[in-house]
Amino acid sequence: MKWGNVARRANAEDIVRTLVHGSSRGVLIVGPRGVGKTWMLGQVHAALGPQAAIIRLSASKALAGIPFGAVNARVGSNVVRSNNYYEVLNGLMGQVQLSLESNPHVFLMVDNAEFLDSDSAAIILQVLMSTECKLIIVDRPGSHDSYLRELWRDGHLRRYELAPLQPEDVRDFLEDILGGKVTGATADYLAKRSSGNPLVLQGLVTGAQDEGSLRNIGGVWVLDHPDDRLGSESWEYLQMDLEHLAPDSRRIVEILALAGQLPLDVLLDLTSSDAVDDIQQRELVEILPGPQLAMRLSKAVTAPAIRATVPVGRARQYWADVTRLVPPAERATPEATISFTRWALACGLPVPEGRLLEAATCANQLMRPLDALAFSNSLSLSDHSAPMLAERAIAMVNQNEPDEARLLAAQSFAMAENADDGAYALHAVHLSHFASVGYQAELKAALAAYDARFGAPVLDGLSTPADIAVLVIRATMEVSTGDIAHARELIEALRRHPLADNAGHRVSLKGLHTEILAAMGRVDLARVLAMEIFDELEAPTGFSRPDISILAYTRAVATLIYDGAWDEVAAALEPDTFRNADLLLYAGGLRDLGAAMMACRRGHIPDVLAALEPAVGALAEYDPWSVLPTALGIQAYGLVMSGDIPASQRCLTRLAALNQRTGKFNEIEGTAYAAAAQCLTGQHDLGLARLRSLQRECAANGYLGIEATVLSLLLRVGESSAVARLGEVAQQVESGSKEFFITWVHAMESQDPAVLDLASTTAMDLGYELIGVELAAHALRKFSDRGKVHKSRKAASKVVAMREQMPGLVSPVFQSIDQPKMTRREHQIALLVAQGESNNSIAARLNVSLRTIEGHLYRTFIKLDLQSREQLAALMNGGDTPKESGGYYS
Repeated sequence: MKWGNVARRANAEDIVRTLVHGSSRGVLIVGPRGVGKTWMLGQVHAALGPQAAIIRLSASKALAGIPFGAVNARVGSNVVRSNNYYEVLNGLMGQVQLSLESNPHVFLMVDNAEFLDSDSAAIILQVLMSTECKLIIVDRPGSHDSYLRELWRDGHLRRYELAPLQPEDVRDFLEDILGGKVTGATADYLAKRSSGNPLVLQGLVTGAQDEGSLRNIGGVWVLDHPDDRLGSESWEYLQMDLEHLAPDSRRIVEILALAGQLPLDVLLDLTSSDAVDDIQQRELVEILPGPQLAMRLSKAVTAPAIRATVPVGRARQYWADVTRLVPPAERATPEATISFTRWALACGLPVPEGRLLEAATCANQLMRPLDALAFSNSLSLSDHSAPMLAERAIAMVNQNEPDEARLLAAQSFAMAENADDGAYALHAVHLSHFASVGYQAELKAALAAYDARFGAPVLDGLSTPADIAVLVIRATMEVSTGDIAHARELIEALRRHPLADNAGHRVSLKGLHTEILAAMGRVDLARVLAMEIFDELEAPTGFSRPDISILAYTRAVATLIYDGAWDEVAAALEPDTFRNADLLLYAGGLRDLGAAMMACRRGHIPDVLAALEPAVGALAEYDPWSVLPTALGIQAYGLVMSGDIPASQRCLTRLAALNQRTGKFNEIEGTAYAAAAQCLTGQHDLGLARLRSLQRECAANGYLGIEATVLSLLLRVGESSAVARLGEVAQQVESGSKEFFITWVHAMESQDPAVLDLASTTAMDLGYELIGVELAAHALRKFSDRGKVHKSRKAASKVVAMREQMPGLVSPVFQSIDQPKMTRREHQIALLVAQGESNNSIAARLNVSLRTIEGHLYRTFIKLDLQSREQLAALMNGGDTPKESGGYYS
């Protein structure tokens, strides 16, 4: 086999390398329609740069019937310029020679090579063999009449297969289209929905922009759930696909769009095996393995558009054909319930009220609010009105309409006539108020009203499903408000009850239990539960409750972050872990926040800010979990740690203006990072007081896991007294990071440079890079103080090497090496100067005299050998001037 026959996946850089430096005469790029050949050519053209001249010859069906059509269209203004071989040859040859005189590289690019006429092919071949130009051919797979393909078969061209865009390519593609940054969740969702097909991808973008669900928020493009509505370009792509289908094949595609996946045996009863094979070979469908083979559309994104093309009469005939073969029991899965109910409504068929409620419930559980609203709006006043209103309220929560959701939830609760209806309504009250400041009061009042009307739920052999549902809501509230003692007892009892032994309750309760244990510092037990959650969510049979899985998954990932299991966290945050593409959007803010929290603990501040930019944008629009305050607290901290004090202050101001609650554990952690940011932006006393208050709250309530984070931040801002308490906490927590914390505390207590240096190495090995660098800086200072020059130089080299791996990072301890020390007050005033405040405003803020401020600044200038306020501001905003002494003020 010749080397030219080996196909490689198309990559612009590889193609350019072959064209410019390879010995071949060019490249053959092969890919099906819509896969992005035009886009790839654009990438190649851009990568070749301005020194490359490209003479583009575009073949077409129309030109194929004209002698020398493709070449004539390029070399002359008149399509039929000449029928003389030599005249056409000289025309193209002249263009190539002229281009070679002013460009080092000239390329003939032949697009749509399957339509190239033989006369044009002969001209192109002659020019290629007679000049130094090279050839770029773009062709479709299976095209046997492409005359220039013989060049590849003879080994003169290198072949590249143009596969669908990979997830990492999709983001670049989208940013090219939109001209700005795109959130990871948006890129991942569109990659899955389009299967990497650029034409469908662009159509989705067009459709999302048309309906207003793709918006630029703070310079970042964020996608709300678009309900898979297609734009015009992908619609045309779909139509072209359907036009090429035989009637039997199209019939099956339309049925699958209406019904969702169906058993392969059913499809074979509905049509011929040839029709099934046809649509599979065209890659319009995919076969799902399992005990019973099933088939579904390969691009779920095309289903709504296909359904819209099916007339009512035909849809009703399909209904009769399919329901005859698919018994009711096989239409009872959540997906099938939604699909068949939607199908029946579209056909104008009667749907029982109970079926509508079931379909609305399934739609909300699968995070499909538009389907849930369609079903709930189909039911007038009836015995199912109260639970249907509750489902409508939940759909409005997922549509980001909390005010409307609260009104509907209240109406549902008022109309509830029995415990089951009351449980539905309580769930809607809980979800719709979760982010509101009055959440606890509202839900407690609703729970009390439920008890008064329907009786307090029991947890024994007489329990009903409604009892279990209400107690799960009560446990969720207690975890969210930090009442861990009672919540843990209730959760453990619920987990033992047989009525709670279903996938939804199991995963929900394990997630809550995980959050409590991690907050308490029992990360070892929390980790076991986290792995069980992953197993349930990633089971081969799938997990039918995305509404539960988002938070359960988030809690499990948070546990791994507490445990310092960085590789496992990174794997858990990969897009491929989300089998349901809808979850990529709904969980987008949470996923990016998880990445930021991991990076923050490790000290990778650029990664923190990179993850939080899209996270804050997404959460500002859709945050039913109310974690935006946590994201803003960490962002303020990340900004000041990167030296951007003004941006950090703006973030703190935005955080203070928020009118929403957050879960107790998230609240403490986010507030702690915000307080640390205050300490480092000139409000040291206020920030320190908040950190101390948070530490006392954690100690009083047994939140040892979170207390460790607060104590770590206290150490970072210079509170040396936190070392002793961190040692006590380290002894009590149980996690994979326990020994690291003990080593860290021991080193800080000893202040022995050798012990500090060793602890630094340990921290780096375990992935706590920022702490590792800080410990190395402490060791350097101690070696220097003790006059150990050789070890001091070695430690200095180590610190420099470590810091080079963490560019742009500002930490108090870094500013202390071989530099004079500032007092706490001097440091505070210097930060305010760096923010542009005048002496008068600083004096007013700190409630001291103007003369006192001037005296502090005078001493600071002498210490740091500065001549002006501008120099001080420059140094405080990222220079090498000290702010504090090794994390401790002198």
